[in-house]
Amino acid sequence: MRVIALLALCFAAVAAVPSSTRLAGGNYVNISKYPSLASITISWNGVNHNFHCAAVIINNRSAATAAHCIYYSPPNQLRLRVGSSNVNSGGVVHNINSVRYHPNYSDSSYRYDLGLVRTSSNINQNNNVRPAPIAGSNYNLGNNQAVWATGWRHSSGSTNNRQIADSQMTTVSQSTCNSRYSGVQSISSDMVCTGWANQNNNGQCNGVFGAGIFHSGTLVGITAQCMSSRPTINTRVSSFSSWIQSNA
Repeated sequence: MRVIALLALCFAAVAAVPSSTRLAGGNYVNISKYPSLASITISWNGVNHNFHCAAVIINNRSAATAAHCIYYSPPNQLRLRVGSSNVNSGGVVHNINSVRYHPNYSDSSYRYDLGLVRTSSNINQNNNVRPAPIAGSNYNLGNNQAVWATGWRHSSGSTNNRQIADSQMTTVSQSTCNSRYSGVQSISSDMVCTGWANQNNNGQCNGVFGAGIFHSGTLVGITAQCMSSRPTINTRVSSFSSWIQSNA
């Protein structure tokens, strides 16, 4: 089972992926700091919607997320909330018209963990709603670079009541990340690992899948997977920028 610590996760159903919850060590911020960040909710009974994953707005109809967030999820069970610092209120809620995940993604692997949700109506922009600039194929993100991990942190005792939060981390080299995941997971060049430099490069476990990793305001990663006491594995956006632009 996957765990990530930007925010805390639980399984919504037997075949469902984990629902993200808490950004450990993160600070509450206003949505105006990350106007591209959105939340995906899911309903298993057609009535109640619960927080499921994070997403990042790409254009006026699409948002990027982790593929495993939508792999088992029919579009009519999903909604996208934009423009709010809280997952349960405010902003605008959009129905999801379709979902798409990278064609090479498989739930038996952590590679290509990238997906898109497309809304039934236009996502109108304002100070709290804006597409993220995405890293192009030539974007150079080196090792030990400061980045900002985003997500939704618990704001009360309820695991379904969360507010936007962020935490500064650093990028971890592929070789170091491979070493930390030795015997568990192979780290490829289309992944980027992140962690806290002062905590042995451990990452944001029990946190939000599908949330954005930002470098100088540019979306460079989508939070995908981690294990406790190891760096977080994120899908490297620059490796998939063409696919995102062609399918968003």
